[in-house]
Amino acid sequence: MTHTLNRTGLSPERPGQEIVILIMAHHKIKADKGPQMVRAAETVLKYGPDNFIGLPLGLTPEQLIPLAAHTGIVTAVFRDLDTAAALVAELKAQENGVSVVLSGLFDDVRDVCRRVGLTEHTTHVTAGVFGRTELLPEGLTLDITTQCGHALVSRHYVADLVKKIRKGKLTPREGAELLAKPCVCGVVNKTRTAEILDRLARKGAEPPLDPTPAFRDATRKGDA
Repeated sequence: MTHTLNRTGLSPERPGQEIVILIMAHHKIKADKGPQMVRAAETVLKYGPDNFIGLPLGLTPEQLIPLAAHTGIVTAVFRDLDTAAALVAELKAQENGVSVVLSGLFDDVRDVCRRVGLTEHTTHVTAGVFGRTELLPEGLTLDITTQCGHALVSRHYVADLVKKIRKGKLTPREGAELLAKPCVCGVVNKTRTAEILDRLARKGAEPPLDPTPAFRDATRKGDA
């Protein structure tokens, strides 16, 4: 789940602001894990994620749940540690025999694992942002665009929506829903995106991105 590791803007001072979960059946066993993946999808949706794989396409939960049997993948975003821990505890009890990955700040991931009696066995770490960082968008815009690890959320779309919000044509939440649509993985944190859009709409042009905080924040994030 390395495509979720370079999300900027998260801070240990705001624990639980964002926990991404990935449930996946290995391709060699996917055909035999349909019922387990459906059960996992039902369980994840029961806990009310901020976003879920397929939701950006306009599908309802009733349509999404059976798709898990065919795709072998469930991804979702949660915004508090209590909910994430309760979900992981239930998935642990189910013993579905599929991979469960948590992605977020190390402290958050380890807190969830400790609460349910788990120890992370594998950790992926982002090494930060290198190269011509001056070409990156401004800080708050980057906090939105990096939420889609496949780079499907455009900085130009963000700028366009901010203009519309300033003119009263959209609310920040409506803008967040639009920005989440290209990310079919369902890992854009729509609530956080709406908060950022509101901040962008209330301020003028942002200062150039300082790569140092982005690097510092990125090195604190990982999956387990």
